[in-house]
Amino acid sequence: MAPSPPFPHLFAPLAIGPVTIRNRIVSSGHDTVMVHDGKVTDQLVAYQEARAAGGAGLIVVQVAGVHATAHYTSHNLMAHDDSCIPGYEALVAAVKPHGTALFGQLFHPGREIMESDDGTAPVALAPSAVPNERFRVMPRALTVAEIEELVASYGAAAGRLARAGLDGVEVVASHGYLPAQFLSAGTNRRDDAYGGDEERRLRFVREVLVAARAAVGPSKVVGMRISLDERDPTGLGADAAAAAVVALAGAGLLDYVSVTTGTSATLGGSDHIVPEMGVANGYLAGAAGGLKAAVAIPVIVAGRLNQPQDAERVLAAGQADACVMTRALIADPAMPNLAAEGRTDDIRACIACNQACIGHFHAGYPISCIQHPETGRERRYGRRVPAAGPKRVLVVGAGPAGMKAAAVA
Repeated sequence: MAPSPPFPHLFAPLAIGPVTIRNRIVSSGHDTVMVHDGKVTDQLVAYQEARAAGGAGLIVVQVAGVHATAHYTSHNLMAHDDSCIPGYEALVAAVKPHGTALFGQLFHPGREIMESDDGTAPVALAPSAVPNERFRVMPRALTVAEIEELVASYGAAAGRLARAGLDGVEVVASHGYLPAQFLSAGTNRRDDAYGGDEERRLRFVREVLVAARAAVGPSKVVGMRISLDERDPTGLGADAAAAAVVALAGAGLLDYVSVTTGTSATLGGSDHIVPEMGVANGYLAGAAGGLKAAVAIPVIVAGRLNQPQDAERVLAAGQADACVMTRALIADPAMPNLAAEGRTDDIRACIACNQACIGHFHAGYPISCIQHPETGRERRYGRRVPAAGPKRVLVVGAGPAGMKAAAVA
């Protein structure tokens, strides 16, 4: 009798709209600082290919600005014109042969502008002129004509990603970015067709999803990422976020939803974008489970799911359909393959130290990992293979450098 697989739920395939992913392990969209002039680089291609070769079921490529006003940092992707397509085609060519599905994020920060090109105060657009606490940005309220232009921009960007060969697109409505600003009564103080009550606050996101679907067609996935609670008294609350998802899913506009928590707008809320080691593993599973019970689409959950046994527990409990394991894949891109083989002791587990992942991002360097310094440097170090003729190696000194030398040898 064949032995049972070590993680039967984690390695079961999952249908997301018209696309089936091979397992429930997801690398979510995350800034890498591996982008130049808004374009995909060879460094980013190699980084994502390593995660695909390591067995990830789904990779969601980091945010891509849908409009010229969506350039919120000097190192985010831009998909506002056709010049983005060759870079995405290179990603598809590297990732898809490994059997990994590839989605791309559609993004506009609204008032969440972190920097400008020349150091002057950035120009930011938002539903209403409500200032941002964390970056001290005072946005200008969008006109209806500008809103309509942005909606069309989401559709055009989605079409470009589809033409490049990606399997789907994900609208970023999480962490206090523009779609969330429209959904929240705290940041949307309009009294027109796009604000004033819950249904009108939903209109922008609804129109964006309709535009994305029209652009990509029925053979591609359209999903959304949202914070179920921004953990900010003036931000999008859990009930309002869940109600928006239920309404959009019920209208047939979503193939899946990816849930997270927190907001970029406040220091306290931003802690949950990359939660540190004091936060419990799988701490959003309960909230995700409540939403899963209310919708008929797959629910993907994030929140410190850094080991296969943690993800298996969440899936087995029916609290989600797939698990975001982004930092686990930064710490060990081969984690899925090792887990599938039952080699859990060989996995280098993320400890949520945040030193070389989000720490590097904030310092303006490509992300990496203290557990796996090859991360982000895949082109430089390549892929190690066993030597044809093994030899005995003596390492003198058991400090960090000696231990790493011994591990490599």
